[in-house]
Amino acid sequence: MNSRLSRPLLAAVISGALAGGLAAAPALAEPSPPLPEATETTTAPATTEPTVEPTTVAPTTEPPTTPPTTEPATTPPTTEPPTTPPTTAPPTTTTPTPPADKTAPTGAFSLNRWSIWTGQTVTITVFGVGDNVSVGPEIKRVVTWGDGSTQTLHHTAKNVTHTYKSSGKKPITLTLTDLAGNKKVAKSSGPTVSVPALKYKLNKTSVWAGEKFVWEITSVPAGTKKISVNWGDGRASALSVKKQKVTRYYFTNPSNGAFVPPGTKTLTAYIYNGYGMATPLTVGKVTLKKDSWRPVLKLSVPSKANKASSWKAIKGTASDKGSGIKEMYVAALVIKNNNTIVCYNGKKWITVTDANILSCSRPVKVTKGKFSLGLKNTPKGYLGVILAAMDWSGNLDNHTPYERTIS
Repeated sequence: MNSRLSRPLLAAVISGALAGGLAAAPALAEPSPPLPEATETTTAPATTEPTVEPTTVAPTTEPPTTPPTTEPATTPPTTEPPTTPPTTAPPTTTTPTPPADKTAPTGAFSLNRWSIWTGQTVTITVFGVGDNVSVGPEIKRVVTWGDGSTQTLHHTAKNVTHTYKSSGKKPITLTLTDLAGNKKVAKSSGPTVSVPALKYKLNKTSVWAGEKFVWEITSVPAGTKKISVNWGDGRASALSVKKQKVTRYYFTNPSNGAFVPPGTKTLTAYIYNGYGMATPLTVGKVTLKKDSWRPVLKLSVPSKANKASSWKAIKGTASDKGSGIKEMYVAALVIKNNNTIVCYNGKKWITVTDANILSCSRPVKVTKGKFSLGLKNTPKGYLGVILAAMDWSGNLDNHTPYERTIS
């Protein structure tokens, strides 16, 4: 019997055996002879019952009416797994160490010009940059321009320009560095930078307003295409490319009409060749003197000033201690006895109107400190003479008009 059968199932098998075969078996009966072996064509003969009836022994104990209690199957003890599964380390794979990168990058550059003036630019063209390990963005590119300045280039930069402000030989280097620190240095003797050799003369270094001075070009640099000069007063002159003399003076600023203030004026030349403009050159300094004096005007009155016939001219003297008189005007007017106002327009006496009043003021030239305006047929009445002058610094006279009755 299988010892693994549960107790309820074993009880059921035993009860069935008692109720079936074991209960029907005769008490103390002899064992039956063995049955002949059955064959496929022979039917076993019937067995003759014995004449003596067997005594049946009834079981003294009745089977219980209550069905047997089936005990629950016993649950085998539970074996809890360990809370932390055992760690099984993967097999260690040893990666071979690659050989150290000791190869420097490749690369070079070319230069577009070798002789320039200060203020002009050169361009280098970078090409052939590469490395056996580091890719383009990982290769550092630094240019040293030979004038104390350096520049780190973007990895896509091809044509790079630089402007030189000082003269001399400017060697250029391009240093390429990969991630491993390997360096490649490409070198060039670089451009020669020079100051344009413009030579000049200046005949005066201190002047009054209106006083002329001469600036002269005595030598023009080779390759010059254009020259212009700024005179320090808001004015500039475009000059031909040759030796020449230029006469200048200071008066007013053309941009606003204001008088040029006193002080030092720097003359600046701008020179161009095929590569463009060079750094502007200082080609002289001129000091404009300060002028604080007004022009002084004096009218020469005729000996018979009360006679109209004596006034054949308006004349006198004009002087200035500073820059000198730039311009002077004379106006002669007469209020006639009929209250008509007339003025001399340089040719004749005319009746004054709003339309022609400006023609009453006549310009006169001062020569060796004297001036004169001729009159013809001066009419009788009340005479008024007005003198006005301005010097080159913008100072005005303070002359008082002359008035008297003439007959």
